[in-house]
Amino acid sequence: MPKQGYYQAIILGALVSALSDSIPLLSFVNIFCCIGIASGGFVTLWLLQRQFPQKEYFTTPEVIHLGLLTGLVGAFLSFVFQYIVFLWIGNWQVQWLLNAMNNMPELPPMWENLYEELQRPEYQNFAGLAILIRNLIIFPIFTFFGALIMNKILLRKHFKNYGE
Repeated sequence: MPKQGYYQAIILGALVSALSDSIPLLSFVNIFCCIGIASGGFVTLWLLQRQFPQKEYFTTPEVIHLGLLTGLVGAFLSFVFQYIVFLWIGNWQVQWLLNAMNNMPELPPMWENLYEELQRPEYQNFAGLAILIRNLIIFPIFTFFGALIMNKILLRKHFKNYGE
């Protein structure tokens, strides 16, 4: 496999997973088993299979490598995109939660205190680090599962064509 097509597929898959996690409201698709993040691994294998049609499916080590690498690149891209969104429109998730909390008839006092505590400036740097660590854990896992699912689809297609 030529390196250029290989890296291009990984970056495009990582871009799909990062954007699905970073764009406001689109990130809600990740409520369903992080399907937006997993789609990055799916896209990586799909692109590679289209670029190299002679390769009908991928071996397990290839799937592991492609899925995890897509996830690591996606984690960093998502971190950058989330920071850009934060600079552009602020912390939209906290604002969304605040609106939901304001519509509640009665809010437990602990929630109000917790929110006020987390808004202190010394926690803002910690929040960025926590997001990066979260991304570095979640992205490789789910992009790997996306790549694994796509490989299963390719294997089925291969054995269906082989059996005919």
